Amino acid sequence: MKKKILRALSVLLLCGMLIGSFCACANAKNKKVIATSGEYEIPYEQLRFITMTYKMELDGKYGDGNDENGTIWDDPTTAEKHRAELEELVWNTLSENYALLAACAAHGIGRDAFEGKEIKKAVDENMKALLAEYSSKKAFREDLEARYATENLFRFYFAIEEMKYLLHGAMQKDGAFISDEAKFEEWLLDDNCAYVQHFMLKHETDEEKEENRAILEDARQKYILGEWNLGDCINKANDDMTNVSPYFLVRDVHKDVMVDAAVELERGGDVSEIVEVEGALYVFICIPQTEVLGPNGTMETPLSLSLTQLLSNYQWAIVGDAVESSKDSINIELNDYGKEIDLVAMQ
Repeated sequence: MKKKILRALSVLLLCGMLIGSFCACANAKNKKVIATSGEYEIPYEQLRFITMTYKMELDGKYGDGNDENGTIWDDPTTAEKHRAELEELVWNTLSENYALLAACAAHGIGRDAFEGKEIKKAVDENMKALLAEYSSKKAFREDLEARYATENLFRFYFAIEEMKYLLHGAMQKDGAFISDEAKFEEWLLDDNCAYVQHFMLKHETDEEKEENRAILEDARQKYILGEWNLGDCINKANDDMTNVSPYFLVRDVHKDVMVDAAVELERGGDVSEIVEVEGALYVFICIPQTEVLGPNGTMETPLSLSLTQLLSNYQWAIVGDAVESSKDSINIELNDYGKEIDLVAMQ
C-alpha cells in the first residue's frame, strides 16, 4: 500500500501544474447530474458516495477486508456475482433520500424550503460544528476523500435531516398523530401497548424455523410450569442477548402481530404464544409495572417515566411510515450519462 501511495505522490509532483485543473474536473464530475426525481436533480457525487460505501461494506462481508490482497470487485467473476446485491442496495438508498423529499412535497414543503434560508442556516451551523471536530480544513478534506464524500454531499445530508423536522411539524399540524401526552397515554392504555420482555430465535430456512419453534415451545412450557424463570429462557432459548430489561411494545412503532400478542397478557408473568416476525420467532412475557421513585420525588410507573420518549418514538415512526409510503410512488429518471454508469466499475 505504501508503494502505491508513493507512486501516486510522484505522479502528482510531476504533474503539479495540472493539479488545479484536475480538481476542478473532479469537482465538475461530482456535480454532474445523473438523474432526476420529481423537481430535484441528482448529482454524481451522491451515487458515488452510496456506491463506494456499499462496495466497501460488501467487500468486508464477502472478502477478507484487506485492500492489499485485492477486493471482491477486482475479480470480474466475484464482482459480477455481487452485482445485483450492490445495485439493489444503492438504488434503494438513493430512493430513500428522495422519498423523504417527496413526502415533504405532499405536505406542502417543496424545493423552496429545501433551498431556503431556514435550511441553509441550519446546514451552515451543522457544517461549522462538524469542522470544529477536525484539526484543520485539510484534515477535514482528507477525511472526506477517504469516505468518498464531498463537502457539498455533507450539506445535502444535513439539509435532508432538517427536512425531516419540517415534515414532522407539518404532519403534526395536519393531525397525523397524537401530540398531547395525556391523550397519548389514554391511547396506549386502550390495548395499544404492553410492558414486556421476550426471548426469541432467528431462522433462515423453514426447517430451521420449525426446529426453533420446538425449542421455544419447550422453553415456554418450562416457564409456565415454573421449571425455568425468565433468565433461563433468555440464556437458553434466545438469540437476542441485548434483551436485558423490560420495554414497551407500542402499536405503530412495532409490528401489530407483536403488539396484538402482548396486549393479551393481563398479569405479570403471563406468557404469549409463539409469534413469527420476519425471520424470527418470539415469545413475550408480561412484566408488572412496579412503581419507583421518580426524579420529582414522587412514586411513578415505568409508563409515566417513559411517556415523553414513547410519544416521540410513536410520532417519528408515523413520519417514517409516510416516507416509506412515498417511496413506492417516486421515480428516479436516469439521463443518458446516468445510464452509462457501471456501479461495479466505479472507483
